[in-house]
Order: sequence, then structure tokens, then C-alpha cells
Amino acid sequence: MTAPLPSATGPWCWGGRGAAPRTVIVYGNCQVPYLARMLAAIDDLNDDYRFVFAANHVLPGEAAPRPVPEAFTRSAALLLHQYEEHEQPAARALRAQLPAGCPVLRFPSYLLTGLWPFECPDPRGVPDAAFPYTRYPLGDMIALEIARQGLRGALAVGAYLDLSARKMPNLQVRLQRDLERMRRYDTQVDVPLFDHVEANFRREHLFWTNGHVSRPAVAELARRVMEAARPVLGGSADRTAACLAAVDDFGGMGSHQHPVHPMAAEAYGLEWWAPDRTWQWYDQQWTYFEYIERYIGYEPW
Repeated sequence: MTAPLPSATGPWCWGGRGAAPRTVIVYGNCQVPYLARMLAAIDDLNDDYRFVFAANHVLPGEAAPRPVPEAFTRSAALLLHQYEEHEQPAARALRAQLPAGCPVLRFPSYLLTGLWPFECPDPRGVPDAAFPYTRYPLGDMIALEIARQGLRGALAVGAYLDLSARKMPNLQVRLQRDLERMRRYDTQVDVPLFDHVEANFRREHLFWTNGHVSRPAVAELARRVMEAARPVLGGSADRTAACLAAVDDFGGMGSHQHPVHPMAAEAYGLEWWAPDRTWQWYDQQWTYFEYIERYIGYEPW
């Protein structure tokens, strides 16, 4: 299950192997196509369903969120709607297309920002065909300050670690803010997720960025969504678990894992973090210190 990319000719659609499949529309952010594809792997539903991704955001190269074709909304059996703190116009437009009485199940998004306390936009990034989100899509305000000083190499890394230690915010406050937000999401949805994040983010590498997550994270969300959707779609918990476990071509969301600052790793007790650990960055594998040196210099590869 490789990272889904926009199709030039049609919607993002998975499953629906029968002659007249009905549609489950899965609406939300960049986590949602991965969820839809995972759900489409479940093969014991009462009817044959296709899972269609409806984006709440504009994709690279497009002017607006792509609408779901009427042919799909006409046959909608269920809308799986990711909770939004601020409802997007795409959500209102989608609901207006659905058949009267189409059931809706709401689920939350994964979100944890405290692992990257200095994240910010990077003005140096220029998208291109190979890197539509730029080579370094996630900025770091301390690294940018070091870069402006003209430092490079090991000297830059040392200066970065020193300055970031002096400017590090209260990480426990940041974490509690994140967890409280996810706990609040759970009060607005049909599928809770807070307990999974709180219990597992320290012992598993769930979050690759503040919103891109690992395979186990997507699989757990899919399991919970299917549990809530079973009265509409059918299927069994045992078969859902077996099908999700058998998905073997999906390693996680996207092509890069944002390295976590060593002070954040220590403050949060991340059991999976180590100084010599390498992180996927497109087709590269870097330690945290190799990454921050390259990022400060905005080095190509």
C-alpha cells in the first residue's frame, strides 16, 4: 500500500469488486486515504462496498478539493466523516450530495505536535516535480536561526543543540495540551482514539510527523471505525482483525519520518528513540544528528 497520489482522471477509490458495489465515502485529511484503503482490505462485509476518499483540503497541483462524482454519492451507504474543529466548505458540499437519510459516523484525527516543539514553516522550500512538498517540508525555527548565522556542519549541530536547550518550552505542558485536544475530539465523535494514543505513543513510533502516522496507528483506527460501522456494513471482528493483519504492502503514511529532538524524547520517555536510530527521509536513512545538519544547510541529496 504505497502512498496514494492524486489521479488525473478520477476519484480515489478502493474495493468494490462486485458488479454493483455501494459506496462508503471517507472524508477528511491526509490520514483518510490510508484509512479508506485499509478498510477496503476487509472482505466479509454483507454487501460489496467501495471506499472513496473525499479530501477536505487542496492537493498539490489542484485549485480546490476534488468533489466526489455524483455516481458515487448516489449510491452512498455510509459517510465516514473525520471530525474538524472548524468545518470546511468541502464537508458542507459533500453532505448536500448525499442521499436523504445516509448514515454518518464521525471519527477523530491523530494529532500530536509536542514531539516537534520548534516546528514552523520553512521559507526556503521550493516544490518541484520530485518533491511536491519540498525536500524539507517541516521547518524548525531554531535550525533556521542557526542557518541565518551561516553555521554549517558539526559546528552548526552543536550550536543548534545548545540554543534549542536554552529555548525549549515546557514539554509537559505541550504534551498535556495535545492529549487534552484529542480527549476533546473523542467527545465529538462515534469512534474514540485518545486512549490508544495515550497508551502507546511512548512505546511505539506511532507519529511520523504531527499528523502522519505508522501502519499500526492506521490499522487501529480502521479496526475501531469498522467496529462502529458494523451495524451498517456487516462483517465480523475476527475477520476484520485477520484482514488488517494481512495488509503487507503498507509501512506507514508518506515517505518521511520527522526526527524527534533528543530532549523531547527524554522528556516524554520514548522507549523507541535512540541516538543511533535512523529515520526515513524519502529514500534516505539518517540519524537525528545527520538530519539536523543536513536540514540547517538545506543540503540536497
